[in-house]
Amino acid sequence: MKNEVIEKLVFAQKSKTELIDETIISLQALLHKTFIEEDSRILKKEFPKNTHPKDLRIKLDNVIIHIESLYSPELSIEVILDIFLKKHNSELGTYSYIFNEKGDFIDDLLVMN
Repeated sequence: MKNEVIEKLVFAQKSKTELIDETIISLQALLHKTFIEEDSRILKKEFPKNTHPKDLRIKLDNVIIHIESLYSPELSIEVILDIFLKKHNSELGTYSYIFNEKGDFIDDLLVMN
C-alpha cells in the first residue's frame, strides 16, 4: 500500500495536524506546570539550572504509525517532539504523545537527555 492510502485510513478520525497540535498543547501545559506551578517543581530539576520556558524550542521530530507493538496489538499513532535549549541549540529531550486508531489519548512519555 502506498503511504497516502495508509495515512488516509489511519487519520480518518483525526487529522495528523490535529494530533500534532494536541501533542504540542500537552507539552506546553506540562512545561507551564513544571516552571510556573509551585507543587510540581520536581521535573524542573531535569532541566539545566536557571532554564525558563522562553529558553526552550519545540520541534516536530516524527509521527509514527505503529501497526502492532510489544506494548499493544492494536494500531497506535505516536507524535514525537524534540525539546531544545535555544541558546545552545542543544537537544534536552523528547516528548511523545500516543493515540489509538480513533485519535484518543493513550499515553505520554518525556525522556530527558
